[in-house]
Parts: sequence; structure tokens; C-alpha cells
Amino acid sequence: MAIQGNVKTVQDLYAAFGRGDIPFILNALAEDVEWHEPPGGEAPFQGVYRGREGVGQFFTWLAEAVEVEAFEPREFYAQGNTVVALGRYRFRARKTGKTYETDWTMVWRFRDGEVAQFEIYKDSAAEAAALRHG
Repeated sequence: MAIQGNVKTVQDLYAAFGRGDIPFILNALAEDVEWHEPPGGEAPFQGVYRGREGVGQFFTWLAEAVEVEAFEPREFYAQGNTVVALGRYRFRARKTGKTYETDWTMVWRFRDGEVAQFEIYKDSAAEAAALRHG
């Protein structure tokens, strides 16, 4: 039952992201969460963020850097305390006006019903190109 609960939590987190409810997302995270955002060249929101406050800063920088045009979680796979979600998104860089889109894989690891670790795999080169000035 925990596996289905974890999948539902991830689906609820995506719904919260879609409506801009960042406090809901932060509430689902463990106090010592690790949030891994791969390097994307120019992206101001890359790196490892620790704790709810760190992840909150990530979402602030994300909102300053891009506008979400499409965000589509498509498939969910779960085993043990891990949920893997596959999807696609399209963002527009606010400073350059360039759009970029990528398929993504997001890995959510749970501990005691809370998100303890998050990782995303995406086309960070396309992201860097869209965010780069010049």
C-alpha cells in the first residue's frame, strides 16, 4: 500500500506544481531532503539543494528563470520506496524568450512517507542554450 501512496504523493506534487502551490510541495519533503538538479550550463537553478529552505530557493530561481508552457507527467513506476516518473515539459526562458522542451525522468525516493531525495534527468544542453544570452 505504501507504494501506491508514494505514487499518489508524486502525482499530487505534480498537480501542486501545475497550480503554483510550492508550499504544498515543500510540506511533502523531509526536513533533510536532497534535491538534485543537474548542471545545465547557464541555468541559475542547478546543483544540489538541501532541506526545505534550499528546495524553496530552487523553486524561486526556477520561477525567475522560466515560464512553464507545458508540463506533462506521463508514466509512473514504483518499487519499494522509489517512484520513477517519465514525462515531458516545455519552458520559455524569461530573459531570452527562447523555448526549450525535453523528455524527463524524475526519481523520487521516500522515507517515512516523505520525499527524502529527488533527481531529474533531462536535456540540460537544450536548457543551457535557451537560457544563454547572445
